[in-house]
Amino acid sequence: MKKVALFAVLFSLMTISAKAQWFDFSNNHRASIGFNAGVVGYNLEKGGINSELADFGIGGSLSIEGCYIDFIYQQPEHRYSNEVGVPDWDDHTALAINMGYQLPVLPWLFLTPMIGYSNQTTGTTFANQISAENSSIVHKYEKQTIEHHFNYGVGLTLRPIKWVEIGAVATAHAVYGNIALSMSK
Repeated sequence: MKKVALFAVLFSLMTISAKAQWFDFSNNHRASIGFNAGVVGYNLEKGGINSELADFGIGGSLSIEGCYIDFIYQQPEHRYSNEVGVPDWDDHTALAINMGYQLPVLPWLFLTPMIGYSNQTTGTTFANQISAENSSIVHKYEKQTIEHHFNYGVGLTLRPIKWVEIGAVATAHAVYGNIALSMSK
């Protein structure tokens, strides 16, 4: 019990001495554009991560005056395969679009509660129905089912230097990282 009390007192003194101004919204006078990469397509609402749908996705983000929006998208796994003359593939896609407002906890730390939209599709990528785009083979993907979801979660952004922001986002249907170029006033 004494250790807990001592820890609480030391933590309080450290917090007071830090002279931090939490939620100083003048820190939101900036804009940033970024790149997202991570896992998208699972559904925590149905009892855990569905590894059949969860896969790697990429996307982007934009923040202006604290207003934040991002997306992450997963393409069908076999859409750009070089294989032809093989059986068709069962494939899937996923998309998550989120928006929120960045709360400046410290001048270099932002917390972003988010809401948004997510979907997952299952379908077939046809091995023998191809087209050519930019000197590569592209297989036809046909959706069979689509699930729409309300998405919610939180993002955490760190600004280690004035021009760079590094972040992480965890939502009900995606977990991904972000790196952004920041333009501060």
